[in-house]
Amino acid sequence: MATHVSSAACLSVPCQRKIQRVRAVASEDFAAVKTNGNEKVKLGASDLKVTRLGIGAWSWGDTSYWNNFEWDDRKMKAAKAAFDASIDNGITFFDTAEVYGSRISFGAISSETLLGRFIKERKEKNPEVEVVIATKFAALPWRFGRQSVLTALKDSLCRLGLSSVDLYQLHWPGVWGNEGCLSPTPPIY
Repeated sequence: MATHVSSAACLSVPCQRKIQRVRAVASEDFAAVKTNGNEKVKLGASDLKVTRLGIGAWSWGDTSYWNNFEWDDRKMKAAKAAFDASIDNGITFFDTAEVYGSRISFGAISSETLLGRFIKERKEKNPEVEVVIATKFAALPWRFGRQSVLTALKDSLCRLGLSSVDLYQLHWPGVWGNEGCLSPTPPIY
């Protein structure tokens, strides 16, 4: 795959500072390039192996930040096509969160629910497909203690339609004084 990167200097009026603009353009054969599905790397110091490229699903179902405050069938099909294209090209690592997507406004549904639906449909066609899921717990100010983490995890698993996730993370660490909310404890099964 050939990528062209160019930069141009421009001046910012308030501070008269030089800013570099970078523009990348993929060559036409970009779509033909496939990731080696067997090529996985260890995630940090864990034993979890993931594809080198992961797909973020923040915008899937969202109407509050993405998608111009609307979610429709066309956007649903686009999200499904992105999921399928990722799997078809060997990218099997997906990141979502319990707070991604709007559950109650403008007909949208949560990112976890969509991702779970896409996984289920794909496994019906190909039960051998292995997908690695990372999702996140939002340590909001009114959520205290271990039980809030367990409840949120169970809710995420329900939305995803899975019995477990591969990586469960703290969303926005350090915000609202939540640094210790996931202190080392025995594994959650």
